[in-house]
Amino acid sequence: MTRSVIMQRAAILKQHEHYAYQAAYYLLEDEDLASQAASCALAELLNDEAFFTHGCEHRKQLMKRKIIQTSLSTKASILRQAL
Repeated sequence: MTRSVIMQRAAILKQHEHYAYQAAYYLLEDEDLASQAASCALAELLNDEAFFTHGCEHRKQLMKRKIIQTSLSTKASILRQAL
């Protein structure tokens, strides 16, 4: 992936950053965990070709799915550490 492609993708992901955090916070009810989950989701989406080749509605669906996945994974990791 070239630098210009990464920069373009980063700009698109930046537009979804607030939504990612909001959704993660809604699920986790913790600022630090929400920030961690949102960052992980955005990092994973950076390499998801489908996210960048589809329209806005499809992007939002992919984003929501990834946020739920990373939020649950983050919460599961915290719970495992507590046991």
